[in-house]
Amino acid sequence: MSVTIEELSKHLGISVSTVSKALNDRADVSLATKERVLAAAREFDYQPSSAARNLRRGRTDKIGFVFNNAFTFISDYFAEVIVGATAAAENHGNNIVLYTNDGNSPESLLNLFRTREVDGFIIVWNHVPVAIIDMLLQANVPFVILGRRVGHKQASYIAPDNYNGATALMEHLLELGHRRIGFTTRPSMGRTNEDRFNAYKDSLQKAGIAYDPDLVVSTKLEWYSGYHAMNKLLDLPEPPTAVFAFHDFVAIDAQQAILDRGLRIPEDIALAGFDGLRTSLVTSPPITTVRQPLVQIGQESIKALLQLIENKNQPPIQKTLPVDLIIRQSTRHQ
Repeated sequence: MSVTIEELSKHLGISVSTVSKALNDRADVSLATKERVLAAAREFDYQPSSAARNLRRGRTDKIGFVFNNAFTFISDYFAEVIVGATAAAENHGNNIVLYTNDGNSPESLLNLFRTREVDGFIIVWNHVPVAIIDMLLQANVPFVILGRRVGHKQASYIAPDNYNGATALMEHLLELGHRRIGFTTRPSMGRTNEDRFNAYKDSLQKAGIAYDPDLVVSTKLEWYSGYHAMNKLLDLPEPPTAVFAFHDFVAIDAQQAILDRGLRIPEDIALAGFDGLRTSLVTSPPITTVRQPLVQIGQESIKALLQLIENKNQPPIQKTLPVDLIIRQSTRHQ
């Protein structure tokens, strides 16, 4: 059975502070005392208290991952992000703790930090309001927003290149000859929605195609949202010949709506998504998508947060990572 430092001190007949200094290889302790303390520590299987050590260091070595979505809707996304995040955290001797927060009680984040439960936060929210960013900055809470670009100059984030990814997807559809291209938006996604929507509109303009608001349908993070949005597009007097779904889950919903109408993909209507989730590969046909480097996003977010924790004067870290267009049978015969 492991002993405490007090018991080790009593057994050796020296003070607790001397035992502590010996264990930490302090210069003001003789070599003979160090060897004696280390030998006793091995004999009695002494394990230093991480809580006490962290208290002295002013660190917990714990990182809070904060979500405001039900895991049901982000399971594929999270599965890849967490692989990179946990690997990066463990490489630096840190652990990850998961929290849920819907954004309606942001003060609870401050309480977690002030009570020293965590050293900082990775925030995985659809949209992070400026007021919450300001609150965290004013309280000197280290945080990084994962997967979302934000307009705040002082906020750190690691995000995919949504604009260029969406542009590449639109260019692909336009090169196939499509001129009526539908788009499903996701207003709750804030800057991510803006980047993809702007790329959609800019690509049409560059191709000399007038923007048609009837071809744009809003979706929500709920079951069958993509299915209903696709039906609205199919009910138009002149339906689109291709649809750019905001993300892969919306595309999967949309695919079912298309098939339920007895239409063929891509012969009657082409379909594409965004994110590169594994579920988009196992559909029939597999869905064209823009793949985010989710593992890398997880890794880079942890690395950025640790920099902010270590250096209180660290400037905000804002990094946009490249994405890849993955062309599959839902837009073009292979």
